[in-house]
Amino acid sequence: MIKTMNYITIDYLPDLTAQQMLAARTLTLTPMSDKISSGWDVSALFTNHEGAEIQNDLFSFTGVANAEYDVFSHSTREPSMIRLYDHAGNVIAIDREKNVSTNGDDFLNHFMAPYSGTYYVAAGWTQVKPDPFLSLSIYANLDPVQAPVNTLRAARGDDNWWSTFGNDIGDGGDGFDTFHVGGVRGDFHIVSAGDVLTVTSRFGTEGVDTLKNVEKIAFWDGAVDMTYIGLTQALYVGYFGRPADVGGLKSFQSQLAALGAPEGVREFSARYATDAAVKNLIDSFGTSAESNALYAGDNKTFVKAIFSNVLNRAPSLTGLEFWSAAIDSGELTRANASLSIMAGALANTSIQGQNDARLVQAKINVASNFTFALESDSFHAAYDGAGAAAIARNLLGTVSAATDANAFQPSLYQAILKLPQLPPAALAHPGEQPWATQPEAPPVMLVGIDSSLDGAVPPA
Repeated sequence: MIKTMNYITIDYLPDLTAQQMLAARTLTLTPMSDKISSGWDVSALFTNHEGAEIQNDLFSFTGVANAEYDVFSHSTREPSMIRLYDHAGNVIAIDREKNVSTNGDDFLNHFMAPYSGTYYVAAGWTQVKPDPFLSLSIYANLDPVQAPVNTLRAARGDDNWWSTFGNDIGDGGDGFDTFHVGGVRGDFHIVSAGDVLTVTSRFGTEGVDTLKNVEKIAFWDGAVDMTYIGLTQALYVGYFGRPADVGGLKSFQSQLAALGAPEGVREFSARYATDAAVKNLIDSFGTSAESNALYAGDNKTFVKAIFSNVLNRAPSLTGLEFWSAAIDSGELTRANASLSIMAGALANTSIQGQNDARLVQAKINVASNFTFALESDSFHAAYDGAGAAAIARNLLGTVSAATDANAFQPSLYQAILKLPQLPPAALAHPGEQPWATQPEAPPVMLVGIDSSLDGAVPPA
């Protein structure tokens, strides 16, 4: 009987069929004679020197819970991808494709087995006739030393930090801090919960990193800029009632940085009256095609919709009259009213106001994590059109002041799996969850999700 622990499945890759699992070759791990020098206790090896192609690159082996496994594959060209499957055929780890080698080697290392029992591994061989030399080797450390929690300390000012294979905890403090992670962007989940960022390996090959005051997370294939994410998501949540799309987030971050804008909602709202560039940026929400489609009614209908977006409730009669009258008179634009309603909720110190502030922050966290998840899984294009926006809007409508961003991740992924344009491979197991403009340009470009040009929606 297999006793399983919680672990992530990679649901955008197809599972094994029963026939494939039955056809898998069995590898038996045996004790190594030089385990002291190598660090490995047991190993298994398959080689092919027969000068003929092998059609089936799938193997099975018996793993041990909490043992650490390293898998090496060789084919004439570099193997396409090593995939590790659990006993039911779900993908649970893949190699990180970091090495663009010319010698035909690839590897998946530091995999911690979540249970004792059967595993399957696909070697990903890429063969070239007439010389199909192939090999697959598995090595295991049966009693690995668990990595400690590493406390990373930053010096004053700007800093660069590097992650370890263990669990890292760090607070960047003042200055601009960049946290370097050992993998490509798609290898990691990023979850925002208030002022804390959690960076987790999707494939169980590294620890969980808990970060504060980090402005950039650098991966092998690029970096995620954390500045202005909260403010941008606040603007999208407040006006459109949905998370920003990936392109919209990056565009607004660039524009806000070019303006030298404050990162807080209240401070940014206060700049509206004195800064023409900030005014143009905020007002671009109200002149977008998405706005025209969403808010065709009168200003009272608009105010009710904004209160629903921001606070999950209708305004009081007094509030409704105040905000709609300010828009009617031209004292406020619709977009500025939306931002002012959110800023007012964050400034209110009453019991209701404090609850409203917690709700707003929870929505911003979930919206940020939604966009992070789209980026992790390369589902940018799926978040497009009115249907996708409605799914995301409904998701935010379920957020409460008590919502924990980390615990909410399964609900978030359920919503993503419902996106109309999601690639078919991502829908194989819907019940399983893993868990720039130029600075000198006028900042009036609104990026939305109902345009065919990468989501860009210019003001009408």
